[in-house]
Amino acid sequence: MKDMVEKYYEKRLAEAKEELNLLQKKVNDVSTYRLLAIVAAAVLFYFLLKTSLFITLAVGIGVLLGFYQLVKYHDSVTDQFNLQKVMLDVIENEINILNCGSSVYDGGERFENPKHRYSGDLDVFGDFSLYHKINRAKTEEGTTALARKFLESPRASDISEAQESVKELAEKDEWRQQFQASLFELKKTETEGLTGLEQPPVLKMEWLISLYPVIKWIFPLFLVAAFYFGSVTAGTICLFAFLGLHFGLSGMNKELTESYYHKLKGISRELGYYHQASLLILKENWESKVLKEAFELMPIDTGEKDPILSFQRITKKIEMKDNQLSAFFLYLFSPFDLVEMIRLRKWVNAHPDFFKRIFEAIGQFEVYTSLSTLAFNEKEWTYPEIKTGDRVAIKAKSAGHPLMKNAVCNDFDLTENNRLTLITGSNMSGKSTFLRTIGCNILLAYAGAPVFVKQFELTDQIQLFAYMRIKDSLQENASTFKAEIDRIRLLLDAMKNEPKTLILVDEMLRGTNSEDKLKGSIAFLEEVIAANAFAMVATHDLRTTEMTTKYPDSVNNFYFEYDSKDGELSFDYQLKEGVCKSFNASELLRSVGLKV
Repeated sequence: MKDMVEKYYEKRLAEAKEELNLLQKKVNDVSTYRLLAIVAAAVLFYFLLKTSLFITLAVGIGVLLGFYQLVKYHDSVTDQFNLQKVMLDVIENEINILNCGSSVYDGGERFENPKHRYSGDLDVFGDFSLYHKINRAKTEEGTTALARKFLESPRASDISEAQESVKELAEKDEWRQQFQASLFELKKTETEGLTGLEQPPVLKMEWLISLYPVIKWIFPLFLVAAFYFGSVTAGTICLFAFLGLHFGLSGMNKELTESYYHKLKGISRELGYYHQASLLILKENWESKVLKEAFELMPIDTGEKDPILSFQRITKKIEMKDNQLSAFFLYLFSPFDLVEMIRLRKWVNAHPDFFKRIFEAIGQFEVYTSLSTLAFNEKEWTYPEIKTGDRVAIKAKSAGHPLMKNAVCNDFDLTENNRLTLITGSNMSGKSTFLRTIGCNILLAYAGAPVFVKQFELTDQIQLFAYMRIKDSLQENASTFKAEIDRIRLLLDAMKNEPKTLILVDEMLRGTNSEDKLKGSIAFLEEVIAANAFAMVATHDLRTTEMTTKYPDSVNNFYFEYDSKDGELSFDYQLKEGVCKSFNASELLRSVGLKV
């Protein structure tokens, strides 16, 4: 099935490359037309200068307007070309992920929290993590919302609604790729200040500046008249008078506007990405509840003027202030940056909370684009059946680790008669991987995604805890054993306060001696049983397995084994009922030269 998905992406890649070549040709053609237009204009001016100055100016204005339209068309074609280049990156990234390569998307390292109850133990965040495999979000809102998906224990109804959205978007493969491409080059830092954008300051001489949208055309007409009816000297004086007035107005407002300009600097390009993403969302009819709600959150009426586009045009003009040649030309007509600042204040007043809402809406679509891309890529995975109930219940048939390419799958049930599962086995036999298999698939299920399980049933709102990777901390002056004690305290509190607690433990109390380790382990397992909680515990200590005699209705033993032939170790990674009878630590130590 995965081969079919990869072939699909390879076909899409070939189509995208063909389209890119066509657009490259179009860009080259338009560039040639621009060059020819400049040459033709120069020749035309040469002959027109021999006629009247008025005709020369009139034709010159017409030529400039025509050239401006040609430049706009060139920019449009270039934007299409750049977007198509990004589409190649999107598709190539999917092929890379299918082949267990690294994704170009964020791995969520900033969401890592060593004190979280399970994220560090289950490889939720970081390079080649669960989040890294799934994430296709670029906005701050999208990446954060996706991270929350793996840190929550939702109700069955919420999970069901999420599954509907994932299934709906999984069918829209080309739309997802276009949506990803629209935001692919977004830099979150450029638009961070927009969610709480305050009003621009009131300007000095604003009464005069506010007249410019009406009177700005008077100045060039007056200038032409000065040259035509007066003289070159009169026209030159008028030219510098207008420039002096406009630069003067800008200068007297510099202190008021400088900090506001800084907030807007560089965002027009980033807004273009949001604009493309918004148009893609608005053109679709959404059926699932969550996507409908995200669509309705979009503060854009498709029948009205596009607010993002109008805001982007304003900021683009303001950014021209940094281009001295463009600024000089525009200042001939008006103090354009101040005129746009007034327009911007009207825009902010007319669209309160606009960016907060649109970023949130786009972020939600990024979350479900991420989860549905996983569903599309992993077609053999299944959607779990989520049930309500006051107790933990898990039934997994053929469960595999979602981050492993050639994972061995196992069946497993966790019920009232198997509240405490003890797993023994030799080193490298698969105990830790199995615990993470169950944990990671629970997180996928709760996110609304398909799982790497042939058939998966579980109750909602399970409070998952893990005790697997315990580290010391030099910064907090905490030894490994102190870190273990802190984690045990957390687990004991959880068992008392959370009726649906599931604890995953991998070899507890490694930071102390064997005798105290055994006493502590048994004491902890007694607490699990007394609290009526659920736990899966991987251990090398066979004495803990004797608890099945004392608690036959609550404790069960499982194990992984290995085989040794001619000094070579092999593992089948199959979970079996019972207690492991053979261990391989001595053989592994001998393999590196130790005499044991």
